[in-house]
Amino acid sequence: MVYKQHNNGSYNIHTIKTDRFKNIKMEIFFRNNIDPQNIHKRAMLFDVLVETSTKYPTKRDLTLALEELYNANLYATSIKVGKQIISSISMDFLNPKYTEDFNIEDAIRLPFELIFNPDVKNEEFKRSTLETIRTRMIADIESLKENPRRYALMEALKSFDEKSISAINIMGNIDDLNLITPHNLYETYQEIIDHDYIDIFIIGDIDEHQVVDIISKYAKFTTIKNHPLEMNINNKVRSKINEVMVPSNNAQAQIVYILNTLNLSDEEKKYPFMIYNMILGGGSLETKLYQNLRDKNSLCYNVNSMFQKFDNLEIISTAVDNENIKLTCKLINNTLKEMEHKVSDDEVRRAVSAIISSIKMSLDVPGRIIDMYLFEYMGSIDNIDERIKKFKEITKNDVMKMARKVKVNTVYVMKGDEDNGKDQTK
Repeated sequence: MVYKQHNNGSYNIHTIKTDRFKNIKMEIFFRNNIDPQNIHKRAMLFDVLVETSTKYPTKRDLTLALEELYNANLYATSIKVGKQIISSISMDFLNPKYTEDFNIEDAIRLPFELIFNPDVKNEEFKRSTLETIRTRMIADIESLKENPRRYALMEALKSFDEKSISAINIMGNIDDLNLITPHNLYETYQEIIDHDYIDIFIIGDIDEHQVVDIISKYAKFTTIKNHPLEMNINNKVRSKINEVMVPSNNAQAQIVYILNTLNLSDEEKKYPFMIYNMILGGGSLETKLYQNLRDKNSLCYNVNSMFQKFDNLEIISTAVDNENIKLTCKLINNTLKEMEHKVSDDEVRRAVSAIISSIKMSLDVPGRIIDMYLFEYMGSIDNIDERIKKFKEITKNDVMKMARKVKVNTVYVMKGDEDNGKDQTK
């Protein structure tokens, strides 16, 4: 696998040559600092851009064009990474070497056709397309309550600090979405084209010079950007734990712990704290939280922890019966204490092995390879050989030091409905 970065003035092209896959994947990344007032417009915009264009005025027209490219796949995503918002338009298509009548230029050109020639008149996006996407996004927001764990996590972050970027939902809320108009969506489009950092990745069995020439022909981004991009969120630390309990219609109580990570260095975030999280609750069924809550006490079906590196947060979540809320919280607190003095060499070995296996498995998926090189380029991870080497050097003492760098901020309980699931005929 050969990676090269090509500076193209106002944007970069990143080529990754490998013969491991039959398909070619191109991903166009747009990066900027989060604007809390407009993040929902951005999420809508990228869905609108892959719906229609002037050349493909209906979704059916675009679908037919993709079918002609041997069922190429086109989609858009937006994610938060700390203080940054990263949106992308991805195109997956068959390597032309496997066909006789396929032109790679046609495939590469298509997403740029959508980006630079959207279905806009008089500085307004087509209203019917906007309404289609609005309806879809509202349905997604409404469906959040159908997933108790996701909904509890979202509400817990609001209770933690509703003004924090960590608590922002990319889709906004229904009121936000209803305020989007064809014109203010176009203003968001112009802002993104003019001010976002652009990086274009392409991976596959490619002719590096050919694809760079084709991309340069159609990627007409012209503005040089030099404003700073930020990643880390300095979330506030509470002197007293914020304890919140709210009712719900769920069959079980959802428990969410939000912990601040305290003064972690970049090196600690990349390595020992990753292992800390794996041993605590982010790994297999052998995690300490799983053993203490499920294996020894049969309190839950599952429990896990997540390290939000750029938010400087560690989050624990589980679901239990109402009568077990107090015991569960006690055991979570005990487990956090246990991490300070009772981590074994074997636990570290298993966690390191699991992370290294995950790193190596990422080399089997084009999208994960692109993500790996993107975050290397952004400076948030090291190259794969360095990462494997550094993880192998971690000791149990390194992990136990990390346990002293967390502090519980918020304990959020979405209490279960005691009548939910009972036989109402009795």
